[in-house]
Amino acid sequence: MDQAVATRSRDEIESAILAFTPDELLRLHKVSWSYALRYRFEAEDLLQEAIARTLDGSRKCPVNISAVKFLAEAMRSIAHGESEKMENRVVIVPLASTDDPEGEVRDPPDPTPSIEQNLINEESAAILHDSILSLFEEGTPARDMVEGMMDDWTTEELREVMGLDQTAYASTRRLIRRRLNKAYPEGWNHDRK
Repeated sequence: MDQAVATRSRDEIESAILAFTPDELLRLHKVSWSYALRYRFEAEDLLQEAIARTLDGSRKCPVNISAVKFLAEAMRSIAHGESEKMENRVVIVPLASTDDPEGEVRDPPDPTPSIEQNLINEESAAILHDSILSLFEEGTPARDMVEGMMDDWTTEELREVMGLDQTAYASTRRLIRRRLNKAYPEGWNHDRK
């Protein structure tokens, strides 16, 4: 019989979040950017939603998984789930109003993002993508690694394709982290010029 996995309490999760190092926060922001690009969401909203669902108890973090890893997986799951909802949404058709003696047909509000909002989201994702890539020279290992990370390649896939040993991989990751921290010390702001 399987034993239930122990989960962290709200206080434990809150303490873990408050104790995140700058590197851990950067990792979570990078994950949120990656899923935001793939699923066309606002990166900051995705991260906040994962934190909110974890703190309100609708997502339970097992004690044997780090809070960073758990939130990264929660963002993937949330983004994927919301994307599926959009694909499988029910088409809303206008109905005649029973309150209107003329029987005028009225459209209920559409819950899906408008074309304008989708364009704004796509533009923001494209700006973020281009801004991050512009920090690295084309053809360099750092740029190649960033592009792979944006495409959700695993560490093993990146090392194999790029031909990097563990030391070279770690050095390239540090370079990327330092450059991102320097360029975006307070995180991504799409209004920043």
